Amino acid sequence: MSVINNSYPGSHIASLIFIDRILNRKIIKKSEYISIEKILEDYRPSNLFLSDEVGDDGNFISNPNPKKKVRQTIDFWREHGLWDSSEQGIKAFSALSNDTNISTRIVRTVFSEKYNLQTGLKIEPLIRGICLFLALDELTFSRQNSFKSTEIPLISAKYMPERSTDDTRLSINPSENATFLEYGLLLGYMEKVSRDKYIVDPTRLIKIYLSDIFSEKNEGSISVNTFIDRLNSNIPVFDRGEYRVEVEAMMKTKKSDWQPNPPHTLSKSLSHALYRLNLEGLIYLDRLSDSLEAVTLLLPNGELRTVSHIRMVGDI
Repeated sequence: MSVINNSYPGSHIASLIFIDRILNRKIIKKSEYISIEKILEDYRPSNLFLSDEVGDDGNFISNPNPKKKVRQTIDFWREHGLWDSSEQGIKAFSALSNDTNISTRIVRTVFSEKYNLQTGLKIEPLIRGICLFLALDELTFSRQNSFKSTEIPLISAKYMPERSTDDTRLSINPSENATFLEYGLLLGYMEKVSRDKYIVDPTRLIKIYLSDIFSEKNEGSISVNTFIDRLNSNIPVFDRGEYRVEVEAMMKTKKSDWQPNPPHTLSKSLSHALYRLNLEGLIYLDRLSDSLEAVTLLLPNGELRTVSHIRMVGDI
């Protein structure tokens, strides 16, 4: 069932972070598997499974739902390989696992598998949603159109067909918008710009893969198309990526105002992310006069920038 539906396993991000922190602390002290029961009984905060209601004895009543969420979260993410798993329980893969790299580890775990976006109902709704929002130029800093969490189902319904040919639901429904947004902030494909207003910006998501893209130590600049191809070989949700192409084909079946960008013109989400990485001093966007591989970046305030090559100049 859908990882972004708050009723299904894998969707409870608070439990995910809680469990991950336990495993990270434990592996530093002693590398051993921790059983699910031990996590549920020995490592939880004392009030984690209590409701706001007080019983006849004056004590808070136990709430079984959070305990259920923790168990579901463990089962879901151990199945997808986020943690090292055995019959004895789970543990972190590395002593280097920590709170600051949880986003990187989740992204790499999710995109280490192959998915069928036409029929999948677990991770697939998340990936379909990512591709959809990255394709919508109107929701980026370049267009300066923010959106609210409650508007996500409406946006999805406008640009995505409700069902696939085999009756798999493709659009994001109201029970999924909050978690989809939470994953957006956690994984780095969205940013919060003000109270309950958000924007599409995959800068942090792309940053995860910069070291993979520039894996050759002596490699200088690479063409912008090589950069995009290498990026999509790891996480194919960007321009020309396999999943992105598939979702855009779904979008084309809707009667909406969405149009794909012209050839050699990058989407505004990718354009903005590359521009931000350039401003952060991590990459340099170059234009070689004799290059045949130049593309146009669509930047804020209607600015256009032609780029043919990218080189890595900062530390990741």
